[in-house]
Amino acid sequence: MKVIVLGLGSIGMRHARNLKFLGIHEILGVDPSVERQERFSSEIGGGAYSELTSEVSHGAQLVVIASPNRFHIEQAQGCVELGIHLFIEKPLGISNDNIDHLIKMVREKEIYAHIGSNWKFHPAFIRMKELLDQNVIGTVVGAQVLAGQWLPDWHPWEDYRLGYSARADLGGGIVLDMHELDYMSWLFGDITSLSGFINHSGCLEIETEDVACACLRFESGMLATLQVDYIQRSYQRRYHIYGSDGTIIWDIRNNQLSVYTAADQEETIENVFEDINEMYIRQMQHVLDGVHGDVPPVTPIEHARKILKLQLRLKENG
Repeated sequence: MKVIVLGLGSIGMRHARNLKFLGIHEILGVDPSVERQERFSSEIGGGAYSELTSEVSHGAQLVVIASPNRFHIEQAQGCVELGIHLFIEKPLGISNDNIDHLIKMVREKEIYAHIGSNWKFHPAFIRMKELLDQNVIGTVVGAQVLAGQWLPDWHPWEDYRLGYSARADLGGGIVLDMHELDYMSWLFGDITSLSGFINHSGCLEIETEDVACACLRFESGMLATLQVDYIQRSYQRRYHIYGSDGTIIWDIRNNQLSVYTAADQEETIENVFEDINEMYIRQMQHVLDGVHGDVPPVTPIEHARKILKLQLRLKENG
């Protein structure tokens, strides 16, 4: 299989390494940065180019779009026209423009299209999904979700002020950067109402919003709050879910999933990966299986469109 990785930053290189680990021998990279091209060729062993030409794309079966957010839709459209299957890093795009047309193209050409959602391949999230589907805590009525990290710590080897997260022109900002609206709808069902606020705190030298809070209502009637940010000095990701018969708590700080039931029983589930990259490997293997027609995408493009609309609503009305 021939795979092209568009965008050779941190996440693009992670995907390239994982493709190589999974036995993909023909991996090409595309990035305008000569330094990134050289790093890709040295580490991955494949050709690296400044742009995606017809010669580079010829014979490719899968493209991994890991470029800055603003380029996702345009690049995806070009690849679909060539009949290449898609793995698009989140978010799907930075506006509603051309989304419907892309989805129509994907359907007409029978393209496999998966949107990046690596935590759905983490054992804690898989177990939370199973517990909720099995009604272990009864009727779910509420949840609080927190996710945040100090932006300069994301990629300490480079100037955070130059990264896409910091730049409005590249579609940065915590609202489009976050995974949580996707994961919450996966766990709890469709989100029917959203209101919230965003803030540019001034704590960082960036153009984009760095804090966002939202209140959510789901189709089931449950309510939830969400807070995400670029500010917290210790990496945080925490889910607190409660229902009529119990409570589920997962906190990445202790890598434990705790389940408390109405009978005062407590179950603590260890879910530590020796290497957090394992969830990315599992995701990539799923995508490769999907390209071969074996499995559907865990996060299809139609679902990603719903999530993007919610993100844009929060970004615009906040």
